[in-house]
Amino acid sequence: MRKMSSLLLLVLFPVFSILNKNTDSPAYAADDAASVISADDWEFIQEFEEDFQTKLKVSGCPGAAVAIVKNDQIIFLKGYGYRKAGRKDTVDTETLFRIGSLSKGFAGLLTAQLVEDGLLNWNEKIRNYLPEFDLKDHIQANRINLQHLMSHSTGIQRHAYTDLTERGLNFKRIIPHFSNLPVYGREGKYYAYQNTAFSFIEEIMLRNTGMEYSELLKNKIFIPAQMELASTTFQEIKKSDNVAYPHVVNRWNHSVSTRLNKKYYNAVSAGGINASIRDMANWLRVLLGNRPDIISHKSLDFIFSPLVKNPDRRSFYGWGGVEENYYGIGWRVVNWPDRSIIYHGGSVNGYRSEIAFDRKLNIGICVLFSSNNRHANQVIPDFFNNYYRHREEIKSGKKMIVHSPKEKITS
Repeated sequence: MRKMSSLLLLVLFPVFSILNKNTDSPAYAADDAASVISADDWEFIQEFEEDFQTKLKVSGCPGAAVAIVKNDQIIFLKGYGYRKAGRKDTVDTETLFRIGSLSKGFAGLLTAQLVEDGLLNWNEKIRNYLPEFDLKDHIQANRINLQHLMSHSTGIQRHAYTDLTERGLNFKRIIPHFSNLPVYGREGKYYAYQNTAFSFIEEIMLRNTGMEYSELLKNKIFIPAQMELASTTFQEIKKSDNVAYPHVVNRWNHSVSTRLNKKYYNAVSAGGINASIRDMANWLRVLLGNRPDIISHKSLDFIFSPLVKNPDRRSFYGWGGVEENYYGIGWRVVNWPDRSIIYHGGSVNGYRSEIAFDRKLNIGICVLFSSNNRHANQVIPDFFNNYYRHREEIKSGKKMIVHSPKEKITS
């Protein structure tokens, strides 16, 4: 029998006033729909948070933030810990983090939007967009299309010329270097993760729209998705007074803050976005198909398709029972025998970030960390494995506690 305390909490208190204690700003409220959460899901969230807090403390990570979205509702949104080790400023739902390679998912969706607009084409050859692009194998270079570029399946070696991007070189200086690269496999078949080649999409967009990548991202995703604090420059995160600083572990095994740096702001599509957990919650709503005004279901189906297989199973060691994993357009597709999730991780300048969602169950989670830590490796599989187990234990006919759409929800 379920404990009545869980049910009473839902009846007596607005969900977000409970879940969002560690923030000084109003919590999210969906004014256009009732907030629906079952007593069973509430119990799961309580168990998840207790486990998350325990593991976060053990990990030594100074600060983190979590968002959980289900059925277009943000059902959990909270910051943990401190923005900077040794300081008292706490992480809240509007604290900025760098999200690293989670930025690639934005690039994939933005590309799909431009395909919908008729400005780009998945099957168009890259050399028609970037005539100066070439490889040692000129024939293969001529065959590579936009889909291959965005799914890391051009056939070139892993992380080709990432060092040039990290040195801050611009596209015009980097692209000519690719003519020296040999190919290691057939385009569309050979998977090798890229940062530099992937970011060529920014130059392609500029030449086909006349707009800078960051401007397109802001106008077509950030603003309509209500990602009010999201940005794409070093200057914007530097000037913010609510930033979770990156941290490293020193020789005494203590987390110490490090300075923000400029790496990857010259390749925003690969790893240059700054965002709060509130921004990422609204991003999850888009990804779960709840914003057809931003992106169609047809386009989402395509970018989440398993386009190229990743043969390296070590990528998901410890996830438990993963059968196969693929890459789509800016997203990983992780398959078990009986389920599938869309996933990506990120790591940049001492930050870690994780995002994943189950499209069938319409639930997703994003976690932002201010340091690299072991807990980050397991937070996604822990969440979903426990959620699937939780669902199996639920009997049919559970009551739903519905808050009025007009009910004011505050922190």
